[in-house]
Amino acid sequence: MSPIRPLLLVLAAALLIAGCGSSDESEPTATATAPAAPAGASARSCDGTVAGTSVLRIAGVGCDVGRGVVAAWSKKPACAPTGGASRVSCTVHGDYRCLGAATDRGVAVSCARTGSSIAFIAKRS
Repeated sequence: MSPIRPLLLVLAAALLIAGCGSSDESEPTATATAPAAPAGASARSCDGTVAGTSVLRIAGVGCDVGRGVVAAWSKKPACAPTGGASRVSCTVHGDYRCLGAATDRGVAVSCARTGSSIAFIAKRS
């Protein structure tokens, strides 16, 4: 057997294991032996977003929590860019810090707190 073949087998096994995951939408809990993954480590898309938004991606929380953050952001006037500003920041829904940047598609928003993050695009008038 050539020396490359064992290396290829190990690489294939690592890729197979990396592709495994869960589609459970419940909110994960952290324990002393199993800390929460860093934000972005297990980001996934959610079907069905809040009206006026698209591309909802979450990490460290369930889709229902993500939709709740989006709804809170949408209802808070301080979260909307005003006076021609291209960037905005605000805090919503139990201490999520949100940063938004105006784009040609709307406002690209990223909200985060320790252990979780939510990103979406909102159409603002």
